[in-house]
Amino acid sequence: MNFGIVIPVYFGRSFIQRALDSVFAQDGVSGHLTVFVIEDGTPEPENVENLIAAYPVHYVKLPENHGVFYARWVGFSQLPNTTEFCAFLDQDDAWHPKFLSHLAAILMQDETLGFAACNARIFNTHGNYVLYRDRRPNLLFADLKVANQLISPSQVLIRRDALEKLNWNIDLPFLPYPVADDWLLWLSILSQGYQAAYTHEVLLDYYDHADGAHHRKDIMAQSEEYIVEHWFPRLQLTTWDQRLYKGRIGWDHIVQGLRSKNLHDFVKGLHYLVRDPIAVNAARQFRRRHRKNHIV
Repeated sequence: MNFGIVIPVYFGRSFIQRALDSVFAQDGVSGHLTVFVIEDGTPEPENVENLIAAYPVHYVKLPENHGVFYARWVGFSQLPNTTEFCAFLDQDDAWHPKFLSHLAAILMQDETLGFAACNARIFNTHGNYVLYRDRRPNLLFADLKVANQLISPSQVLIRRDALEKLNWNIDLPFLPYPVADDWLLWLSILSQGYQAAYTHEVLLDYYDHADGAHHRKDIMAQSEEYIVEHWFPRLQLTTWDQRLYKGRIGWDHIVQGLRSKNLHDFVKGLHYLVRDPIAVNAARQFRRRHRKNHIV
C-alpha cells in the first residue's frame, strides 16, 4: 500500500515534530509513505525548514499565505501516481500508530468507499476526552448535506481515485471562506456516488486550542453558507437541500437559545422559522431522528 500524506504548516514550529513523529511511527507502512510538508507563507525564521531536515519528507515553501485548503491541494497535486490512499494531517494533530493501517484495511474491503474516518481524543486546557462517546457520526450523503459531523481532515483517510475524480482546478479564490473546506470535500466525494465508513476506534489525538478554526464561528458560518449557495448547485444538489440546511441552522439557533436562555439566538432561529417553517420542521425531525439513533 502506498500512502500520500500532506501536512500544511503555518507558524507550526511548536507542533510539526509531534505530527511528523506520529506519521513515521505508523505500523506496517514503512517505506510506503510519501510526505509533503507545505509551508504556507510562514516568514523566516518562524518556518519549520530546519526542524524537519532530519525527516524523509518533501518540503515546499509557498511565498505567500493562501490558507490550509490551498496548501493541501498544492501537496496533493505533487503526490506520485502510485499513491493509493491520501491523508491531510493538520500540523497540530497526531495519529495513533495504527491510523493508516486500520483505515486502509477498511477502504480495501469495499471499493465503493471514498473515505474512512476514525474517532478521536480531544486535548484542551481542561484535559482530554473521547470525541464520540455516546453518539457516532453518520456519514451518509443525505445526512452530511444537512450538517458536517466530522471535526477535521486529520481523522480521515481518502481513496486517491476519489480525489482524482474531483478534477478541481484549485485557483484563488477557489473558496473565499475556506474554514469549512473539509465539509465541501466530503460532499464532493460522496456526490460522485462513493460511500464513507466510520470506525469507533480512537486513532487521532486532536489538539484543541484557542486559535483553532472551529472557534471562529462567524467565519465558519460564512464558509458553510458560501458552499450551500455556490457549491450545492455545482454538486447537483437541490434547492430543497439548500432549504433543509438553512432549516437546520434555524432549528439549532432555537434549541441553543432555549438551552442557554440566549434571546439573540432564539430570535435568530425564529426568523428562519418564519421564512421557511417546512424546512425548519424537517430539520427538527432530522435532529430528533439523530438523537433517537445516537447519531451526532
